[in-house]
Amino acid sequence: MSVIAHADPANPDPFGPARAILASRPTPPLSHDRSLALVAEDSTTGAVVGALLGGPPRWLFTHPGIDEVSLREHLVYRLGMINGFAVHPAHRRRGLGTALLRTAEQRFAQNRYGLVTLDHQPNLDPFYRRQGYTVDDALLVHLPQQRLIGMTVDDTRMSAKPLHPAVRLAEVPGAPHRIITGLLPGASLPAHARFDGNRLQY
Repeated sequence: MSVIAHADPANPDPFGPARAILASRPTPPLSHDRSLALVAEDSTTGAVVGALLGGPPRWLFTHPGIDEVSLREHLVYRLGMINGFAVHPAHRRRGLGTALLRTAEQRFAQNRYGLVTLDHQPNLDPFYRRQGYTVDDALLVHLPQQRLIGMTVDDTRMSAKPLHPAVRLAEVPGAPHRIITGLLPGASLPAHARFDGNRLQY
């Protein structure tokens, strides 16, 4: 708990997601059903020096564009999010953050997730780009039937990384941001796709 609090020192309840995850029993497919909790330990003392929490993006359960239970269930099984990620300041610059991130990506990929996302402060843009993430101010997701939903955050950046060959971040003429496509069956953008300001056209 004390390590994950370093992820967002200004957060009045940095332990909220951790409590919810750790209150459940450790079960597959991730560490706690559809949630993931990882730690890095000091090899000498056994102290926890890094922590990562992941699971489905919370916005999936409140977004007005996700108006069908079946659509939400499909997305929960394909779209993972890292909700908290920190290394104790005394143990940074040793590769622990990269190791935790890679382990989380592997766990998501092994369980057929197509994409992993996270929010972070702008000063961390270079780190996430080095890890293969696309960094932007918004997240646009292509859904079946030419639908498109977006998610933005006010004071942080949004990064995304495909975990499956069918998933990609596409540059689409007219679209304000890259579009995540190939995440769900029936949602793969053709090369001639464009965005007319209101909806995808293809």
